[in-house]
Amino acid sequence: MLKTDHNPIQSTKLIAMDQYFDELVSLYESDSFPRVLLLNGKKGIGKFTLTFHFLNYIYSKKEKTSYNTEHKLIDSNSKFYNSILNQTCTDVIFLNVIEGKNIKIDDVRNLKSVLSRSSLSSNVRFTVIDEVEYLNSNSANALLKTLEEPSTNNYFILINNQQTDLIETISSRCLKNNIYLDSKKQKKIINYFIESKKINLQIEATFDLTPGLFLKYNDISNKYKIDVTEHINLKLGKLLYAYKKDKDKALINMSLYLIDQFFYSLIIRNKNKIDYLLDLKSSIINKINNFIVYNLNIKSVLNFIELKLKNV
Repeated sequence: MLKTDHNPIQSTKLIAMDQYFDELVSLYESDSFPRVLLLNGKKGIGKFTLTFHFLNYIYSKKEKTSYNTEHKLIDSNSKFYNSILNQTCTDVIFLNVIEGKNIKIDDVRNLKSVLSRSSLSSNVRFTVIDEVEYLNSNSANALLKTLEEPSTNNYFILINNQQTDLIETISSRCLKNNIYLDSKKQKKIINYFIESKKINLQIEATFDLTPGLFLKYNDISNKYKIDVTEHINLKLGKLLYAYKKDKDKALINMSLYLIDQFFYSLIIRNKNKIDYLLDLKSSIINKINNFIVYNLNIKSVLNFIELKLKNV
């Protein structure tokens, strides 16, 4: 997996999420917080960052350092914040998921074992499961048993990035909160990261690219030396060869994003060829999907793409 310097756990400033943050706080302070909360929204929109700030608000209340609710800012000296960074926190459990991979049933069973033991503190305990949509049926059934067991101290926040269908039996057990940011707010977050982290820009921050995906794709571009001015064929070649070596699904997702952007610009300029261009785009995407599923020869895939794009 691609290592990134943009871990959301290190995002001490919450941008453009005030409404959603205040809603979570209101539920918690009124003793109305659901035992299982499901956050739905696009991947990279900031659901995990929102969750992390909410947890910092809860657990830093007992410290001398407190969460800055006015500016939505985590105190970097907070004991809770540093316990998360140092992986010594016992009040919050994160179920780590490899992008695009099913959550293993052993991970859920281990989670159940941990939850069956009393917390070292008297605090409430939260379990955060990111990319919950990658629960398979066996893992979902194991998680359901945990969710249905009575408890006054354990809470769950499930994050659904909507990359595949979420199993209905899980969805039906949750209070759902749909997280949405318009293009203006997404651009605001991206600009904040660009300025505060002094990011070396390699891709354009387009209106339909979430902040998290912008950061990830920009990191990929830096790592694999992909220039925004390069032809789409050259970009796809670098990404597919990298995927062949690293098996990182983010490389394929970026390939599909670049294809989508490429054909969007073509359609804008050639509105009389919309059907032809959409069919062409579909054939290239199908070829890449087959490349993953059937482990096709990479040169034949790139030759196919080059031939298809030769006259556009």
